[in-house]
Amino acid sequence: MDSVLQVQGLDVVYHSHAGPLKALHDVTFEVKPGEIVGLVGESGCGKSTVASALLQLLPPNGEVTAGEVTFRGKNLRTLDARSLRRMRGTEIAMIFQDPTTSLNPVFTVGRQLRDIRLAHAGSLQGGQQDLHRQIVEVLERVGIPDAEERIDQFPHEFSGGMRQRIMIAMALMSKPGLLIADEPTSSLDVTLEAQIIELIRRLRYEYDTSLLFISHDLGVIAQLCDRVAVMYAGRVVEQDDVFSIFEHPRHPYTQALLASVPLRRNRGQRLMAVPGRVPSLLDLPRGCKFVARCSFAHPVCEQREPGFFGTNGRGVRCHMYDPALAYDASFNVSAVSRPSEDKDHRLATLGAEEPPVLLEVRDLSTHFSEDRNLVECLLRRPIQAVRAVNNVSLKIRRGETLGLVGESGCGKTTLARTVLGLLPATAGQILYNGRDMTSIPGAEFRRLRSRIQMIFQDPYSGLSPRLTVSYLLTEPYIIHRVPQAERYTVGELLSMVGLSEELANKYPHELSGGQARRVGVARALCLHPDFLIADEPTSGLDVSVAASVLNLLKDLADRLDLTYLIITHNLNLVGYVADRVAVMYLGRIVELGTTDQIFDSPAHPYTMALLSAVSEPDPHQRGETRRLLLKGEIPSAKNPPLGCCFVSRCTQRRDECHATMPGLQEIEPGHLVACRDWEDVQRGSLIE
Repeated sequence: MDSVLQVQGLDVVYHSHAGPLKALHDVTFEVKPGEIVGLVGESGCGKSTVASALLQLLPPNGEVTAGEVTFRGKNLRTLDARSLRRMRGTEIAMIFQDPTTSLNPVFTVGRQLRDIRLAHAGSLQGGQQDLHRQIVEVLERVGIPDAEERIDQFPHEFSGGMRQRIMIAMALMSKPGLLIADEPTSSLDVTLEAQIIELIRRLRYEYDTSLLFISHDLGVIAQLCDRVAVMYAGRVVEQDDVFSIFEHPRHPYTQALLASVPLRRNRGQRLMAVPGRVPSLLDLPRGCKFVARCSFAHPVCEQREPGFFGTNGRGVRCHMYDPALAYDASFNVSAVSRPSEDKDHRLATLGAEEPPVLLEVRDLSTHFSEDRNLVECLLRRPIQAVRAVNNVSLKIRRGETLGLVGESGCGKTTLARTVLGLLPATAGQILYNGRDMTSIPGAEFRRLRSRIQMIFQDPYSGLSPRLTVSYLLTEPYIIHRVPQAERYTVGELLSMVGLSEELANKYPHELSGGQARRVGVARALCLHPDFLIADEPTSGLDVSVAASVLNLLKDLADRLDLTYLIITHNLNLVGYVADRVAVMYLGRIVELGTTDQIFDSPAHPYTMALLSAVSEPDPHQRGETRRLLLKGEIPSAKNPPLGCCFVSRCTQRRDECHATMPGLQEIEPGHLVACRDWEDVQRGSLIE
C-alpha cells in the first residue's frame, strides 16, 4: 500500500544567538491511506516542530537541513512557494491546538469558512448559494446544531467544544488527503474530548482522510490511533502499531510514560515518575539523549547515540536492541507499574470507627448578580442571578481525599473559593472543625483560614512574577505574623516538595511547569494547614511531571496527615487518588459515594456519561459499546433548565423530570444520588 505521507531522515535546526539548536534529528515515519498515526512525547520533544516542518511553517530562524517529506509522490521540500500554498489547505490541512487564537474574532464563522474555500479554490464554480450550502453542510457534519442559523455568529458566541468543531470544519472544507491535528483535545472536558474523538474517527471514513495526531494524552492515543511514534529530544525513539506500543513497549522512555498514567487499579501505589526533564537543545548529551533519566543506562549509552533498530515502520532507538551488543533487554513495564508491595489506603487502616468530620458544607449557595447597563436600567430589565453553586451539602472527614468532578462551568472552583472565603456565600453554612466560618469575626476567620490552603490551577498566575521563590515562600509568615519558632525555613519547604535549595533565588518564569506547581504546594504548606484544596493539580502538565506531583501529594498526606479536596475533570486521576467522589453538575451535587461505588455502580446518568467518556490507555477498549456520549454542552447557570438540572441532556427524561429537582437520596450506605431512575442507570439500560 502506497503511503500518503513519507518522512525520511528529517533534521531541523533553529538558529539562535547561542548557536544552532538541533530540534529534530533523523525523524522517519509514514502515514498510509485512511490511517491515524499518533505522535506522542513530553513537551519539548519536537512534536509540534514536526508538524511545522511538514507544512514549511517553521519560524524565520528554523531550517530543515536534511531529509525528505513526500506527499502522494511529491517532495514538499522541492515545491515553490505558490505550489506549496496551493497544497496547504487543499490536500494537507491542520487543526491547531487552541481554536480561540486560530479563529478571527472580528469575522463571522461563515465568513471565515467562505474565505478559506475561496483562497484555495480561486473562484466559485457553483455560485454563492452553492458555497453557502457547502458551508452549512460541513458545519452539520462536524455536529454544529442549527448550522443554518448560526453561520453568521462570531467565534465568541460558541463554546470551547463548538469552536474546536469549527476548526475541524475549516480543515475539512477542501476534503484534504491528510489532516494534522496538534493537541485538538488538550483543553477540553472529558465529555467534549470523547465527542471530538468520535467525530474524528467518523470523519476519517466519511472523507477518506489520513491523520497525523499529535498528543501527550496516552488515553486519547490508545482510543484513536492505528500506529504510534514516540518522540524524545527530537528523535523517534519507538514506533509500532498501537497494540504493540501499549502491550509490549520496548524503549525505557515509552515504558516509563505508560507507568506514569494514574489509573484506579493503581490506587494506593506510587506512580513511576520519569526523573528530571527533557534536555535543553543547548545541552544535549553526547550519547543517548535519554541517558540521564534512564534507570538502565550502560557506559555505551553515554558514549554514542543508538541507531534505530527495526524495519517497515516498526523499531526502537535503544542500545538494548542492538544485535551487535550483549545487552540485557529484559526490562518490562509491568515491573515498574506494579510495586512489589501494595500499600493499604490510609482510611482503610483507621479501623471501623470513622474519623471526625473536618469540613462540612450545609445547603451552600453562591449566586452572582449580573451587571446592567444604563439602557437596561431604564427599561427596568430584571437582574438574572448566576447560580454558580446551588444548595450543596457534603462532609469531608479528617485524613480523607474527596474528589470533586464535573465539566467546566459546573461550579467546582466557585465552591472551593467560597469554602476558602474568597467569595461570599449567598446562603448556607461552612463548618470547619464544628465552627461556622460564615459567622465568625474577620480577624478570627483569618486565623482559621490559615488552616485551609489552596493549590491553584495555574501555578504561574498564583505566583507573583516580581518576587523570588524565597520571598514567595516566606510572605505568608509576614501576613499572618507567625512567630519565628513556628516557621519552616525556605530550605525545609523546598525539600518537603522535592526541590533543591538552589531554586530559592529564582523567579517564577525561570521554573518549569512542574517546579512552579511544587513551589505552589510548598507555599500552601508553610502555615501548617490541615486541609488542602487542589484545583486541577495536574492540568497542563506532561504525564511524567503529573505523576511526580501526584506522588508528592500522596507522600505529604501520609507524612503530615493532610485532608484533600481534589478538583478535576480527569476521572483517571480521581480513580487513582480519591477515597470518595462527589459529582457536580450545574452547581449541584448529583451523586456522592466512595470511589468504588461511583466507578463500579454509578447511579446518575451524568456520572455514567462521565465514566463512559474516559479515554483509557488501553487500545482494546476502543471497540467496546460502553458509550453514553452527552449531546450538547452544560447549560448556562444564568438560565438553568426547569426541574432536574440534567434534564436538557438526559436521554431518559420523563415528565416529572421537568417539574422538580430530585433531592439526594441514600441508595446504599454512603452512596447518595439525585435521580429518580437510578435503578435503571445501575442496570445499564441507559447505555447506547
